[in-house]
Amino acid sequence: MLKSLDISEKVLYHSFMERIQIAEALKKARSNAGMKCKEVAAILGNSEKTVSAWENCIGQPDTATLFRLCEIYKISSIDELLGHISESNLVNTLRVEEKDLIGIYRQLNTNSKQIIMTLAQLELSHVQAVQQGETPIKILTKKAKQQMEAAIEFRLKGKSRAEKREFLKVYNQSSAAGYGNYIDDSSFEMVAVPSYPHGTEFGIRIQGDSMLPKICDRDIVFVKRQASLEAGEIGIFIYDGDAYCKQLGYKDGTYYLHSLNSRYKDIPILSDSIYTVGKVLDRYNEEDEEE
Repeated sequence: MLKSLDISEKVLYHSFMERIQIAEALKKARSNAGMKCKEVAAILGNSEKTVSAWENCIGQPDTATLFRLCEIYKISSIDELLGHISESNLVNTLRVEEKDLIGIYRQLNTNSKQIIMTLAQLELSHVQAVQQGETPIKILTKKAKQQMEAAIEFRLKGKSRAEKREFLKVYNQSSAAGYGNYIDDSSFEMVAVPSYPHGTEFGIRIQGDSMLPKICDRDIVFVKRQASLEAGEIGIFIYDGDAYCKQLGYKDGTYYLHSLNSRYKDIPILSDSIYTVGKVLDRYNEEDEEE
């Protein structure tokens, strides 16, 4: 399948790749080069803490720095750094909505494909600007946004409440808002929800009350896959093999997982065995509609 993709489709595919792959690849490349984070930091002019954060998904280097790291580790390209994704791996890593997007894209003419690519690149620039605390890039005019909203409303017009529901992949094995619990990627169900925020990629059932009053026991949280969060944001984290729904905190040079419920103590991040699954955008509880 990889060989069958044209250049623009490969660009789309690479934009779907998990950011976690970059962190793992950086750590492996540095280890293979026999270097320490301190040595790499000295060459780049960054702090050792920054380099370590890149390898643990607490932050991510920009494209220019990735190319510089390839030079330092004597790797010819970013593709080589990421390990030459095979055809079988490509198929396995594409999500349903990603396959649908490529399917639609292939039915467009050359001009329409260019429009989609331009919009995708502008949207990526917008997202990166927001993540870096810069002024967001204005993507659509007010009129264009209204036209898109009208088109969506037209598609839903006349449909029943049940038909307007959207199906979302929800992992069955809970992420603990309390004590850690492992997420099994193979155990999920498609759940019909009234709606979910833009950017949502999947849902996770919550177990525990440590994030009260914002997130309750048995809630489904809507998650955007994201490899790093800013302090103060709520996300899903895997730490020492367990999954947590927590707020990321930072104080006195140390990151920690914070519970909104004061009954629970903060969990300091003291080892390298942590990565961010994604950012929590909102929550939903099926019992809310029954009341």
